[in-house]
Amino acid sequence: MRFRPFTEEDLDRLNQVAGERPLSLGALRFFARTGHSFLAEEGERPLGFALAQAVWQGEATTVLITRIEGEGEEVLQGLLRAVVKSAYDAGVYEVALHLDPSRKALERALLEEGFAVGPLVLCVRVLGSRGARGERRGVLE
Repeated sequence: MRFRPFTEEDLDRLNQVAGERPLSLGALRFFARTGHSFLAEEGERPLGFALAQAVWQGEATTVLITRIEGEGEEVLQGLLRAVVKSAYDAGVYEVALHLDPSRKALERALLEEGFAVGPLVLCVRVLGSRGARGERRGVLE
């Protein structure tokens, strides 16, 4: 299994593992430039991906994993390692993501890779017409 930065040409491959939330070409182009986003693959078979970017927070920078998808804990752990290494290599010493509590395999992978899980709770308010429709992160609930 290998973990590599992706390019525009990988859109179909990433969408093979994106499930019900396919990636747009615009999102792929953005995350391909961040230096912290990766595709996991075995030979030519895509296994997962991580979308991450560095975010300056006034005093320090955090690499924020916006989305991580993968076939099993081993893939998720490998993607987490790739993002952590890219952050460290860039001189960023904090990596964070919002964890959906129902994603138990991701929670186990995070714990295995040394992440602290909880007790913070993410509160989200979607503004504008998206908020009026009950939409969150592009998915109607």
